[in-house]
Amino acid sequence: MGRDLVFIKIGGSVITDVTKPSTAKNSEIKRLLKEMWEAKQAKDFDLIIGHGSGSFAHVVGKRYRVNEGLINEESKTGASRTHIAAQKLNLILNEIGLDMGIPLYSFTVSSFSMASAMKLTSGFSSSISTALSKGFIPTVYGDAVLDSAQGVAICSTEEVFRFLSESIRPTKIIMGTDVNGIYDMDPVLNKGAKLISSVDGTNIKKVTSFAGEARKIDVSGGMHTKLSRLYDMVSKTGATGYIANASAPGTIKKLMAGREKEVECTVVRK
Repeated sequence: MGRDLVFIKIGGSVITDVTKPSTAKNSEIKRLLKEMWEAKQAKDFDLIIGHGSGSFAHVVGKRYRVNEGLINEESKTGASRTHIAAQKLNLILNEIGLDMGIPLYSFTVSSFSMASAMKLTSGFSSSISTALSKGFIPTVYGDAVLDSAQGVAICSTEEVFRFLSESIRPTKIIMGTDVNGIYDMDPVLNKGAKLISSVDGTNIKKVTSFAGEARKIDVSGGMHTKLSRLYDMVSKTGATGYIANASAPGTIKKLMAGREKEVECTVVRK
């Protein structure tokens, strides 16, 4: 057997101030990277870090309607500006990590893959596999990509993970959000909402039907999309998936270190 591989995605709402355009929460980024690095050193697994765009690319992408493709004269400019905005947050995260002594290495999805109808359909992952074998921690993120069907599209970090998981098979997939997991109702709007602790083939359709869409600006979909993509990956790879609150200190470290019983979250299995 090879080394365990963890995919982790940190939501943009956790590492950016969604009320202020292009504003990163540097202290949260540093805290989360520290948790990941300490867990990796303790358990010695391979790791790929993905992150959302929060108040960076989502704002620009929505303004230019990038997910609709090349629809008007501003579409090309909008796609490029969305790409730049996403890249800015990734650079911030990587610089913070490198200053901490963490060997991060950034990979831009628009450079190694291509989409069709908003789904990544072609590309290569060999460079990321090589980076892992050499001891790097690759970082990826949602991006505006070229799309053979509609010209351009936005592919979420979850879609990037789905594409990579076809050739680089993870053993654990963690989705870090700003809530404890999937609820039967929106926990922000309903105080009586109950956490769904387990999702698998017996209840995935039911749970997906009431998993909410994004309340904030999010051009890549809300919790409904996140759960669907996560279950798809879990089903095809045999990995165990988690949706958990990355805003709560210690949560990510515990999940990575195999202490999931200490964490209130949603566990996803096939």
